[in-house]
Amino acid sequence: MTRALQWVALAMVSCTYAAYAAQGEVKVPSPAAKVSRPLVEQKEAFLKRVLSDSPAVKRIEASNNVQARTHLAGAQESYGRAVLSIKNNDLAGADRHLNEATWLIGKARQLVPDPLTRNIEHRARYAQMLDSVESLRISYQRHLQRIRGQPSGVAVSDARLAKVAQLIDRAKSLANSEQVVQANNMLGDAEQTLMLGLSRVLGTKTIEYAQRFKTVAEEYAYELERNRSYVDLVPVALAEFRPGSEAIREVQYRVDTNRQLREQAQQFAAKKDHRSALAALRGGTVHLQNALAVAGLRVPQDLKPESSQR
Repeated sequence: MTRALQWVALAMVSCTYAAYAAQGEVKVPSPAAKVSRPLVEQKEAFLKRVLSDSPAVKRIEASNNVQARTHLAGAQESYGRAVLSIKNNDLAGADRHLNEATWLIGKARQLVPDPLTRNIEHRARYAQMLDSVESLRISYQRHLQRIRGQPSGVAVSDARLAKVAQLIDRAKSLANSEQVVQANNMLGDAEQTLMLGLSRVLGTKTIEYAQRFKTVAEEYAYELERNRSYVDLVPVALAEFRPGSEAIREVQYRVDTNRQLREQAQQFAAKKDHRSALAALRGGTVHLQNALAVAGLRVPQDLKPESSQR
């Protein structure tokens, strides 16, 4: 096996063990029932090279990350115990210690990633956030057009949209200059601005006093778009407010319930029963509003969602 392939192998093993840690499971996978001496010796020789001549280890040692350096020290201790176990012909024990050493190295590498890995992560985050901001901007613009009675092709004059446009332009410029972290910060500001704007224009008073619909079918079409806008807000709110695991489960339950009600609404709409479709859809929208509240974003609650006002 060449040195390049060896590093690939180590990365794959490290990722596997890191997955166990992320899931809160046992620290190290259980060793196989039967462990051969050649396999254990191969692991030992490989780890010896990693611990003595590895860019990742040198990066960890040079870092100021105390936890990463503690993991590395633990890996070195586990490796030492593995060597002693091999000398005592305790192959199962040696394999267990080698697995633990590999797991600890993987955890340390996660805490001190190399610049290339970090840049890839920032770039992926940039693409994701840019897509989210563009989606929220379109949604917010459509609702403003509806409120003001403007056709969809007419540009909307709005201070919030102007601010977002500036933030997006600055983010793209920063990203093109390889300042991706700063670009992501700009997009985060734009995302938050749109999130708050959408939560306001989607509220009850906006619908009650600003919306006028000629037919129930037209009202249903608007309510469907409003529901989708709330769906778009959920992942943004979760990322912004970072609620606990129990709150996340509650949010997911309400999102799932909305999906079921929206499917029912679409079935009613397909049968031209738009009154029943509105009732089901509004019930789903209330679940989304509650999901956002649980996540940390307070939005105006709809009144009498169980039935249409017509």
